[in-house]
Amino acid sequence: MLKISLRAVIWLACVSAMTVLDAQEEERKPSGDLSDFFNPPGIKTEGLNSTTRTIGSGKKESTGSTTSSTKTADPSSSDKKDGTGSVAKPTPDSADAKAPGGGRVVIESKEKTGPIEGGISFGRPTKINWRVGVGIGTGSTPARNITCRIPVPVSWPEQTVTVFEEDLPPEITDVSWEDNGNLRFLKLRIDEVAPGQKMIGKVTFSVSTNQIIAPKNTAIFRIPKDRTRDIKPYYGESPEISMRNTKLKKQAKMLFDNALSDWGKVEGLFDWVRDNIDERTGEPKGSIETFLSKSGAGEDRVSLFVAMCRINKVPARMVFVDGTQYAEFYLVDDKDQGHWFPCTVTGLREFGSLGDPKVILQKGDNYRVPGEKKKLKYVPAKASWKGSQKFKIGFSREPLAVKQ
Repeated sequence: MLKISLRAVIWLACVSAMTVLDAQEEERKPSGDLSDFFNPPGIKTEGLNSTTRTIGSGKKESTGSTTSSTKTADPSSSDKKDGTGSVAKPTPDSADAKAPGGGRVVIESKEKTGPIEGGISFGRPTKINWRVGVGIGTGSTPARNITCRIPVPVSWPEQTVTVFEEDLPPEITDVSWEDNGNLRFLKLRIDEVAPGQKMIGKVTFSVSTNQIIAPKNTAIFRIPKDRTRDIKPYYGESPEISMRNTKLKKQAKMLFDNALSDWGKVEGLFDWVRDNIDERTGEPKGSIETFLSKSGAGEDRVSLFVAMCRINKVPARMVFVDGTQYAEFYLVDDKDQGHWFPCTVTGLREFGSLGDPKVILQKGDNYRVPGEKKKLKYVPAKASWKGSQKFKIGFSREPLAVKQ
């Protein structure tokens, strides 16, 4: 009888253990929180060395070819003009090339300093290491056929980006770089991560972002008359940036009529949003609801300012940086040359200038991305896979250490 009772206890214990494992397995669904993967306790992320680890040729032979689309930023690209004389929307120039050994991208760019004629000028740069990566944790079953799309910083007139370090483990079988307008994606393919394993793949960039100093003579700037190709996307509606409200239109146009210079008109919209829209915590709710309720998240206040600019035919866009957002508006000078000017709708008041530069993650607020059903205001990292496998996956997009 004692033996039977002991067997029953053991059987119940085994069933309980299996139940716990099943519950743990249920928790291994895609998750955005894998901070312990990327920053284990007691491990410092500062002081990275300058070595580069790339996927070797041996992996290419065993798994197939690995393509790396490489682009070189042209320091003069921000000053290129289109046929109308306006400054073209700054995008990194592309020159595709296969990297020896695969898995490595080279982005060479020279730091831009000094004034842009008639417009802003650049001050002290902030240099930082910026890491993007993916972490995968498996349970009792492997994870298979995973593809990841991770947006990475790109070069702008005030920002330069170079690859600092790569750490791509053998599980990552394909690495490529894809451009979509002003966005660049690091694309990874993972054939399999074995059961009970953690896999981390990451790329670290060196990013230098300059302070922006406002022009001294703002009277020379005016609203552009022609909707050139480079600014046309910044007149219409975007996700959560709507202008289809009579009261909103009336308010935006009334404020615009109260200033003499075009610079002053845009500044009037800027100050009205700052003075009349209370900032609150919570999820963004869009420009119209923010206007009607006179309150919104920081992102909503930026969206409302952008909407009010567009109502008055001023090109404007959102800029997403590390931890926050600000806006940019576009005016042309007396030589019909266009310029983008920053303004911080939330936080410290800065109009036409930017004293605390942060890593620019995305400019623009209306992107059509392959694989997405709707246009996106902000493009996040994303993973997809085949089958109903249960595992944990998260992304890292974060600063590491200030270089100087």
